[in-house]
Amino acid sequence: MAINSTTSTKKQKFLSAFKLAKCNVSKACEAVDIDRKTFYNWQDKNPKFALAIKEIEDAMTDKIEVMLMTKAEQGRQRAMEFYLTNRKKDKYSNIVKNEHTGKDGGPINYKEYFPALKPATKEEK
Repeated sequence: MAINSTTSTKKQKFLSAFKLAKCNVSKACEAVDIDRKTFYNWQDKNPKFALAIKEIEDAMTDKIEVMLMTKAEQGRQRAMEFYLTNRKKDKYSNIVKNEHTGKDGGPINYKEYFPALKPATKEEK
């Protein structure tokens, strides 16, 4: 996306460098001789610049998604696993959930194990 004509040439050069650096902020900053703080200031203060950055990042994401799907279609197991564990989390998630309960499924009586956590009595206050 082109930014309006009032935007500096350096910002335009940064956008080109950002795309060539495959969305790596440090490499793009180095290519146009600015520090990262300048980049983040531009992004915070210029909505059109921020939108251009987002569009470049979205295009990179789209490209990678196509590459991932191509690998999955070729039968590459890791690509298929990655796709399923991230797109069908309810069925293929690698997350383990543990629920802890107290005696007979009741609440955990933490005060039994950590007496210092008992609320102070009126006399102790």
